[in-house]
Amino acid sequence: MTILIAYDGKPDTEAALGYATRLAVSFDEPLYILTVVTKDQMDPDDMDPRIREYMEAASMKASSSGADVHSLIEVGKPEDVILEVADNFQCDAIVVGRPDRSRFDRMVMGSVSQNLVEKSFCPVVIVPTPEEEVPQPLSEQVSE
Repeated sequence: MTILIAYDGKPDTEAALGYATRLAVSFDEPLYILTVVTKDQMDPDDMDPRIREYMEAASMKASSSGADVHSLIEVGKPEDVILEVADNFQCDAIVVGRPDRSRFDRMVMGSVSQNLVEKSFCPVVIVPTPEEEVPQPLSEQVSE
């Protein structure tokens, strides 16, 4: 079960990272950690150092839990890039965090997770924000 997590270093994706890592380790499959940035954030001569820092931290965190981690930084529209990467690596699931935004914000700005659910060829797991209870992967629940 190859897992792709859409990650941006924010609290909602931290919870999703933990969940995706547990899934990948449970199934002994690769974990692809993807962040999608804008062109101005990806300037090779002047890349925002925070992006590299949070991606390195995420990779180390997942690796230290036993995951086979592959990290990617891509440029483009988030839902399009996420779907393309999931297809390229034949991912079995996409894991995303649920951002803490109002219903009005989601309606006006759109929701990446909602677009993924509507367009994805594989299951999309939306992990609750840190304030909510984050469920354990089913494989961990069965073994208890």
